[in-house]
Amino acid sequence: MKIKSAVIAVALSSPFVNVFAEELDSQTDTLPEVVTRSKRLKESTTGPIHKYKASQARTATKSDAPINETAQSISVVSSEQIRDQSVQTLADTLKFVAGVDAGQRGRRGLDDFSIRGFVQSDYVLRDGMRMFYDTAWVQAEPFGFERVEIMKGPASVLYGQTGPGGFVNVVSKRPTYQPLAKVGLTLGNYDQQQWTADVSDALNQDGTLRYRLVALTSESNDQVDFVDRSRTYIAPSLTWDIGDRTSITLLTSYQKSHYVPVRGLPAGGTVLFDRNGDIPFRRFTGVPGVDKYETEMTLLGYEFSHSFNDTFTFRQHVRYNTFNVDGTFTEYNSNLTSPPPVNNLSYTRRANVRNLSAQTWTIDNQLAAHFQTLGVKHDMLIGADILHYNMARTFANRTVTPLNLYQPNYAAAVIGAPVVVANSTGNDMAKQFGIYLQDLIKFGEGWNVQLGLRHDETDLVQTRINNTRTKSDPSKTTGKAGLLYAFESGWSPYISYSESFLPLTGNTADGTPFKPETGEQREAGIKYESPDHQFGTTFAVYDLKRQNVTTTDPNNTGFNIQTGEQRHKGFEFETTGQLTDRLNAVATYTYIDAEITKSTTNTLGKRPILVAKNMANVWLRYDLSGWAQGLAVGGGARYIGDQAGDAQNTFNVPSYTLFDAAIYYNTPSWRFALNARNLANKQYIAGCASINQCYPGDPRTVMLTANYSFK
Repeated sequence: MKIKSAVIAVALSSPFVNVFAEELDSQTDTLPEVVTRSKRLKESTTGPIHKYKASQARTATKSDAPINETAQSISVVSSEQIRDQSVQTLADTLKFVAGVDAGQRGRRGLDDFSIRGFVQSDYVLRDGMRMFYDTAWVQAEPFGFERVEIMKGPASVLYGQTGPGGFVNVVSKRPTYQPLAKVGLTLGNYDQQQWTADVSDALNQDGTLRYRLVALTSESNDQVDFVDRSRTYIAPSLTWDIGDRTSITLLTSYQKSHYVPVRGLPAGGTVLFDRNGDIPFRRFTGVPGVDKYETEMTLLGYEFSHSFNDTFTFRQHVRYNTFNVDGTFTEYNSNLTSPPPVNNLSYTRRANVRNLSAQTWTIDNQLAAHFQTLGVKHDMLIGADILHYNMARTFANRTVTPLNLYQPNYAAAVIGAPVVVANSTGNDMAKQFGIYLQDLIKFGEGWNVQLGLRHDETDLVQTRINNTRTKSDPSKTTGKAGLLYAFESGWSPYISYSESFLPLTGNTADGTPFKPETGEQREAGIKYESPDHQFGTTFAVYDLKRQNVTTTDPNNTGFNIQTGEQRHKGFEFETTGQLTDRLNAVATYTYIDAEITKSTTNTLGKRPILVAKNMANVWLRYDLSGWAQGLAVGGGARYIGDQAGDAQNTFNVPSYTLFDAAIYYNTPSWRFALNARNLANKQYIAGCASINQCYPGDPRTVMLTANYSFK
């Protein structure tokens, strides 16, 4: 373990806790959107992108590697696309990305999405670091995003415990070199209003000490009765260029949210026939005044970078997160009736009370070396990261009288006292330590080789108030390899192999602890980037397996065994960027052939839920300045194909197509935008988790935004 010792020694010898805040692209929205070739060549992986097409992404390699030289599929949603589409949630940001289906469970107040057919909502990284072990209770604020990078396929070599589909990395806004001062107001239907402010400037004369303050407050109602939400977000940051080779950036944020979750409707009356008719999508299945969530999230950390010389650079990233949840949601009570009732005149319910308090420490130490031997260039990275997570959790249930979904009488609801669920209440603790090695090798005219290896040690402990304690300490070594050839014409064919692992708690009937879930992917594709870096295309084909999945033990149905496997095969096409001087475009197509290939239940050979076989998206933005100075229009379409409605594939969720539109007007100080999503106000089900939970999709939303930039 000499590598491990060396990395720890370097980390301990540093007087700082790491943050790498490179911001070479100093443009801001207050400057004209004219980007010189020299600036393009210096595009930053943490700064704003004043175009749709990104040329670099840090997520895939933890270095500023060109996307066209990275032998794995990765997508980037730029700050300009985020602004043009007036996104309100992380799911909105992901809806035009190939291989991604976002917002599958409607408006629960959570960030629901899948990548390559696997639900990956728990794998949201912030600036390359894990948020929590369980992020399913969090909804990130997109006004704080500089860009969003989507890594597709297993990625445990650099990031440790992740699911097989991939993950989303959100890049925070940071201090800029040029002064920035903007305020904004958004008004929309369902009583939406949002106020924003974004300010950045230097604190000293030479500009080596800079700050930024991002703030937002918002509130809105919903098409569902009794549903509302509100949020406050503030994110101060500070960058200090200590010297030519040394920099540190402090990144902090605080977010407080209130929302009433939309928990879905039964399939009967929505996607299936019910003799009583269709259930209105405005129908609320909860208890008014009882169903609500209050969440608080605090992030405090820094990124430090020091270059010893042109060869060696040390980086250290540190963050401390806190997260608190206090709330109740009401949903169908499957414990009361089996099989589920067909008659929605008596919809059985249960209120679930959740109280969670979590803290997470994450530290990532990196030593990068750039050198050349015998005509072969190496970009080597040696790293060691640590994650320490604690959560105190209280789960309780409350009885609720049934509800007539066609003629609801909410005043007649009788709700019982909370009854603590002993086997779900207690404490969770997780520790992860990993060391990793990566080498990006270049030789010949355009050959690029990616090699990576990682070893993880993990401790997982779950303690419950019913005096049960589950402990496991799995370890795992994962790897990746890729080969790419970059032609001078801009075309880059590639092949790659990557692995993931995910530790599990629990054990079989004989007490044997579960092995970690594993994933492995084989991928081949071809990428293209235009000479001016304004336009790019990726086509990828993959074969992805998820193994060691827990399924019901046929000999002891109260326990699980690990014989499950899912196999997802598919291909993706994505093109992004500037087609002409006036036209920007995003166009994608996704095909996923998903199947449960091993199982002890009747799901064997079935298609997993929440996986559409076909998806396609297109978004266009056209500049009309030749006709009227400052005027532009945008429009798009989103298609999601049929999905399995339940694990046994007894019914399907119908496909749907949605249309979006926008119009923009810019002056030197003002920017106005009118955005409309689901323009035809189509009623559709975004996805079903079971025959009892189907989630209505977003209704038509119209938003008028005005931003003023101080000069």
